[in-house]
Amino acid sequence: MSRPPTSVSRLPDEDGVDRIEKDWLRERPDIDASSVGIVTRIWRIARYLEQERNQRLAELGTDRITLDVLAMLRRSGKPYRMTAGQLTKAALITSGGISGRLDKLERNGLVVRSFNPDDRRQVDVQLTKAGVKLVDSVVSDLMDHESLLLAPLSDRDHADLKRLLKKLLSHFESPDHDDTAVPAAKKSGKPGG
Repeated sequence: MSRPPTSVSRLPDEDGVDRIEKDWLRERPDIDASSVGIVTRIWRIARYLEQERNQRLAELGTDRITLDVLAMLRRSGKPYRMTAGQLTKAALITSGGISGRLDKLERNGLVVRSFNPDDRRQVDVQLTKAGVKLVDSVVSDLMDHESLLLAPLSDRDHADLKRLLKKLLSHFESPDHDDTAVPAAKKSGKPGG
């Protein structure tokens, strides 16, 4: 789907994040506070987007974790099947967490589980027709809704932002990125403000 046409809107001269950055520059001119303008905006936008997604999913009668599991299976291609271990790894949750989620999805007729005939320790999970129908409907609606949230961006802005965010995310997700280099106290999830 192409993105909706955008209207050109003028940026505010100053927002709350600009004020935070200025406050730090005034109070601590000896430190580089320039990251506040980026990190705090990304963090705030992520919160708004998460709230929007959760609200939209609730309106559609589902939730993020359910959608994540169903979407992973759907994106895997026909026959829309993965092992429970693959789902656990891809979802970044515990095997107990995925098991509970799969119990619920199976009770609701959205997936079926079966033992792999070659290895009984391996459980295969497959979308049912009802699961495919649900995930296709929800994803279509959600993508349309989230495209509208990005409407303030021009096509050029969209491409530039995507490129820059990809560059930044690839730094954190690269195999040689050292998560232990950031002290635990700084991993609180609340940036510089």
